[in-house]
Amino acid sequence: MSGRKALLWGLGLVSVMLSAAGIWHLEAGLYPLRYVRVTGEVQHLHIQEVQQVLQPLLKGYWSVDLGQAEEAVEKLAWVEDALVQRIWPDTLELVIREQVPEVRWGERALLNQRGDVFQPETLQGYRHLPRLKGPENYRRRLFLAYRRMNEALAPLAMRIEVLEVDSRRSWQVKLGGGPEIQLGRVSPEATFARLVRAMVRLGKEKCQQIERLDGRYEHGFAVRWQREGKTQGERTLKLEQHG
Repeated sequence: MSGRKALLWGLGLVSVMLSAAGIWHLEAGLYPLRYVRVTGEVQHLHIQEVQQVLQPLLKGYWSVDLGQAEEAVEKLAWVEDALVQRIWPDTLELVIREQVPEVRWGERALLNQRGDVFQPETLQGYRHLPRLKGPENYRRRLFLAYRRMNEALAPLAMRIEVLEVDSRRSWQVKLGGGPEIQLGRVSPEATFARLVRAMVRLGKEKCQQIERLDGRYEHGFAVRWQREGKTQGERTLKLEQHG
């Protein structure tokens, strides 16, 4: 890749014209395909990856299967979707939209802004993202719950750091700068909403002194407080909810 191409790619605004003579082995003939132009806003995708998956499919100008080419590019981990179209008389244009990760899924994958899972070779640079964890058939539910729960936390200026469903299908939440919350298996989102209402009444400063909340009670919840950065004993205090 030339220095200019590398610079353009590094900026994330890519418009690369690839010559068949130097890089791509394209079919000659009555209607030869001479160029492939790749455009899109990208940060992670490398042009060599695109070249590798497209090259076997690039035949003559009219003989390229556009749908097949799009499917091949969309199999790359960092590609959310791709559009391939012909530009007369000898060019193929590939428009790429790259994945935008919103949260981690488990230990090795990411979820994009639509909640779709993708698994790049490394999560380097994304370890700071909130993490969702649970059975695969809970993935969509957890993603939507994560968004709703964060909306409910807005008055406290807190956000979810970890949302997990364990092997017993019990829900747990860890808030950034706030407590760990046990929600249990029965109506976990309703339990979360009830606890957040109580937290709002307490206020953010008081909530930051809580180590753990347990909402697995029908008419209240248990709280474990911190004192001077340390847990205040091992017992929990049952608090009845009012209102």
